[in-house]
Amino acid sequence: MTKRILKFAGASLLIAALSGCGAGRIEKWELATRGQNRSLRAGSDLLGVTVPVLRAPGLERVWGAPKIQRDGEGGYCLTYADPKRPFARLMVHGMAEPLPKLSSPPKLAGEEMRNNTLAGYEREQDWRSVTVLGETVRWFQESAGGGADGAYFSTEGFTLKAADGRKGHYRLVAEHGESAAEDVARWFGSVAF
Repeated sequence: MTKRILKFAGASLLIAALSGCGAGRIEKWELATRGQNRSLRAGSDLLGVTVPVLRAPGLERVWGAPKIQRDGEGGYCLTYADPKRPFARLMVHGMAEPLPKLSSPPKLAGEEMRNNTLAGYEREQDWRSVTVLGETVRWFQESAGGGADGAYFSTEGFTLKAADGRKGHYRLVAEHGESAAEDVARWFGSVAF
């Protein structure tokens, strides 16, 4: 009898977790992006990648070849980094499954000096948009810059179809300075198959 109760309780917890019971869209999105990031492993090539590979050819010409990571499920991440500036990077995530949709951008959180004290803040923000291969893609500032990192910017998940008809699901992430929206929009808009 105890086994049956524990089995039922476990199944109930699994169903609640899978349905996102009590979790908002932002939490589901954050959980999915964290899971995708954790699954990435360094690679020297794109063998095993099943989604069409979205690249940043202009950045590759200027900054050099990207660092390659694969997720073992047909997806990948290409990281383009400016060799002269440590906080200037573009990450192109390609995934076999789409990310949960966001209804609004997450609040921007960071720290600022107030009365000679470092204090945290959260601010509402509006979507920004960029055109990626003819599709309008929304993006937002994911985090404020700090001592060891630049500010992070992210698109929401989006789907593109390659010339051969295959579809892939993508997310673009940029690390850059706080006032770098123009550069970030240009980087996001520069990706291509």
